[in-house]
Amino acid sequence: MLFSTNASRVCVLYAVSPLHAGAGQSTGAVDLPIQRERHTSWPMIQSSGLKGAFRDWFTRYYANSKAGEMGYESAHSQAKELACKVFGREESPDGPEGHAGAISITDGRLLAFPVRSNAAPFVWVTAPYVLTRLARDLRLIPDAGLTLPGMELGSAPGSGEGMLIRGDIAAENGLVLEDLVVKIVESKTDAVALKAAFEALAPQVARLVLISDADFTYLVRNATEVQAQIAINPETGVTTAGSLRYQELLPADSALYTLVFFTTERTQNEPQPVEFIADLTMTALATHVQIGGDMTLGRGLMEVRWLPGGKA
Repeated sequence: MLFSTNASRVCVLYAVSPLHAGAGQSTGAVDLPIQRERHTSWPMIQSSGLKGAFRDWFTRYYANSKAGEMGYESAHSQAKELACKVFGREESPDGPEGHAGAISITDGRLLAFPVRSNAAPFVWVTAPYVLTRLARDLRLIPDAGLTLPGMELGSAPGSGEGMLIRGDIAAENGLVLEDLVVKIVESKTDAVALKAAFEALAPQVARLVLISDADFTYLVRNATEVQAQIAINPETGVTTAGSLRYQELLPADSALYTLVFFTTERTQNEPQPVEFIADLTMTALATHVQIGGDMTLGRGLMEVRWLPGGKA
């Protein structure tokens, strides 16, 4: 493996505003769909987009930091050089030799999805396979401090059932999730351990229900946000013909996670150690990051939460 698991972290991303990580144009009812996994059709953020967003936020952070403290003459050169140390440098015939980055980021995977409900303004849902995959991913982060209960055969909720993990939800006559009704049943898994895990991962998720994989798939396919967009002709003040399009958004309050691996700077000339690379990155991305398109509309603002990890 190129990256040590002793210098790795879980990074949880909580959507403050709706997120459009676009998958290109479509000929379907939604013109601009969001990125989805091929095999599950669940929303995700491709690692290339995450890495680009991290680099952009990192560069702007150090461009707005005080120059000179780190030995650079200007904030601009400071931001540029530090970004190259962490995220890599392109080949240039007139500049320093190019090299790969010292950070590796996996795809952003869905952790909890917000759905409007009759029991509260909305509740979050998650699914057995989300937890199974999270447990598998955590094997790469040995010191994350999380223990997830196993989803043994028969412990997962069936279709139309929900197991309450966090929060008080009164739903004697059934919990309505969009147009899906589920019956709250007694948990067949270790709800205490699962509650503690989510408190560490995403404390914002206050009302969490575990539902079946099939019901989860239905909701994340059909309960995303779709907004219409038009363009106004500045001369006439009316809508430009043919400008109407429908854009899909991952709702605000969605929770995702990614795995981040650090290594030493990939240069032969006095490479910076892995601790320096990790500290630079987590300092710049300590609280928030903007991901996806439509930044000027306030889209894609994410709260960042780093879980404990290896030595880095």
